[in-house]
Amino acid sequence: MGYISFYRKWRPQSLDDVIGQKYNIQTLKNVLSGNRLSHSYMFCGPRGTGKTSTARILAKAINCVDGITSTPCNKCKNCLSISNGSNVDVIEIDAASNRGINEIRELREKVKYLPNDLRKKVYIIDEVHMLTTEAFNALLKVLEEPPSHVVFIMATTEPNKVLPTIMSRCQRFDFCPIAVDLISERLKKIAKIEKLSISDQALSLIARYADGSLRDADGILEQLAAYSEGKIEAKDVVALLGIVDIEILFQFVDILVGRNISSSLEIVKSIIKSNQNLKVFVSELLDHLYNIYIVKNCDKPAEITDISKEYLDNYSKQAESLSNEEVEFYLDHFTELLKQVKWGESSRTFFRTAVIQAVNFIVLDDKHINKKIKAWEAKIHSLEREVKNGVAGGPIIQEAVNVEEPGSGMQDLDFLHNTEVTKLEPVNGFGIETKIVMDPDPEPEPDIKKTSNAGAKKSNAKTSGLKSITENLDRILELLKRKKISVHAMFVEAEPDRIDDKTVFFCLGENKKWHKDHLNKKANSDIISDVISEVTGKKYQVEFETGNINMKNQMKNHSSQDSSSGEDKKNNISAGTDKLEKTKKEEKEEEAGKNNANKDEGQAAGKKPTAESGADTRPAEKTGGEQNTKTGIDSADKKDKDTGSAGDGKEDMLKYFEKKFEIKE
Repeated sequence: MGYISFYRKWRPQSLDDVIGQKYNIQTLKNVLSGNRLSHSYMFCGPRGTGKTSTARILAKAINCVDGITSTPCNKCKNCLSISNGSNVDVIEIDAASNRGINEIRELREKVKYLPNDLRKKVYIIDEVHMLTTEAFNALLKVLEEPPSHVVFIMATTEPNKVLPTIMSRCQRFDFCPIAVDLISERLKKIAKIEKLSISDQALSLIARYADGSLRDADGILEQLAAYSEGKIEAKDVVALLGIVDIEILFQFVDILVGRNISSSLEIVKSIIKSNQNLKVFVSELLDHLYNIYIVKNCDKPAEITDISKEYLDNYSKQAESLSNEEVEFYLDHFTELLKQVKWGESSRTFFRTAVIQAVNFIVLDDKHINKKIKAWEAKIHSLEREVKNGVAGGPIIQEAVNVEEPGSGMQDLDFLHNTEVTKLEPVNGFGIETKIVMDPDPEPEPDIKKTSNAGAKKSNAKTSGLKSITENLDRILELLKRKKISVHAMFVEAEPDRIDDKTVFFCLGENKKWHKDHLNKKANSDIISDVISEVTGKKYQVEFETGNINMKNQMKNHSSQDSSSGEDKKNNISAGTDKLEKTKKEEKEEEAGKNNANKDEGQAAGKKPTAESGADTRPAEKTGGEQNTKTGIDSADKKDKDTGSAGDGKEDMLKYFEKKFEIKE
């Protein structure tokens, strides 16, 4: 007999040889032992799990010379002919190539005839899901009421494509992927019989790459036996299949845990230099991280995933060094990388960037986040207390500038009767000049101040809410893109404009009316509102408008109002100074007039004109007028000298105000 492939040579010949299907095998044994044989069976499961092999074993168990038994002898004529595929009463049909209604019609005609040699005629229909709908409908009547001498055994890898009416007429058995350890043990037995030298690590890699299929594992072992002349090592498996050595995965995760940048760059270089398929590597890394997550959170990880016993301790050590948040971040991060590597052209660039980001990223768990939140809350409360006490943001200067009526300016120099107290108080290390007006009968403050404070608080709340949205706009766009990318594409054109009664108004360009109509739909606006609430912590309704509203112009107007108020204050001070100078000039003119009047009265009293002398008095009057004029000038000069001391006092007071309020002409 010629050479036979491993998967054919080592095909299971009894129910006990079928591995990894404990439930199905035990059920079939009980059916055969109790003689409760059904007319139709449906075997479902992935490739290489033993569906067709079990169907052949079941055919031998039904037709063995020893009778219906759970342990066929594999020695009688019937068993040997079935194993060789030469028995005419066991018909195997490939539904992929015989999928039409004509083939099913022929089958319906043939099932009427009794078997030639065997106890029952067995039809094994492989890949039954490939039949057409018409062929399935033609098979319904035969399956529902078949002859007593016929048994149907159907196998499929896609049971979802089988009509429910067909499935309901069969007993269904689901075959599961075979565990890694079971495949390794099976391969070790085959290698021992075939006299192959292979390491346990190589067996583990083959079993993991087989992905639950024993037929694939047998084929890989046969290929490695032809490839390697001596002992089969793990490097031979990696070189032949292009898979990732599990030791490299453990090393890679250790670098992520240690956040060693230099080591990460070296391993990236070695992976790329070895021409490793990056898509395969990232996929294997995701499986490795998933196994770590299972080991960390499950008491019996072997029941959930295929983890080799020899690597279970290594998985446990890495699970202890990683938190759930870190593993979840790495799973999400490298899943995105797998998408980029699969569909992108620059896979190496994506891989390098993702590894650097993963090494440098710091994942904060709930404990660290709560600590930071408490620290921020304490800082906010501290700033609020400083604002209430008037000392936040540096020194605060309080000055009372009062421009009073003329003549009251000298009260600043009157230290005995002045009701204002000027003192220098240190606040936050700065000297602050504070003038306190001591009003003996203070008037109560009107309620307008409280109203204005409430309005200011409300205005500040709106401003802070809009500022929070503006500062976190990138985060809002990122979350919105994840939830609904079509809404994100329209929302990116909008800018926050204002907040009015818990509604945020966004501004769009005048040519964006289509965007406005779609964004204002309730479904879309609710998504945006939820994202804003998630980022800012405040619930707002959203509404979109079109126009040329510019926030910068509003800020500019606000700043111009502030500057105009500062100029008004300076103008008030200048007005008070001008009024003081005008008062000084009027006082000088009034005092000069009084002095001239007193001089005229004195000259009138000194004259002694007589009518008896009969002399002409006009020259005397002229002389007296000249003298009077001269005397008036002299007296005016004298008055100016007399009032010099008072004028100097006014000038001193003016210089005091100019120095204090920094008045410049």
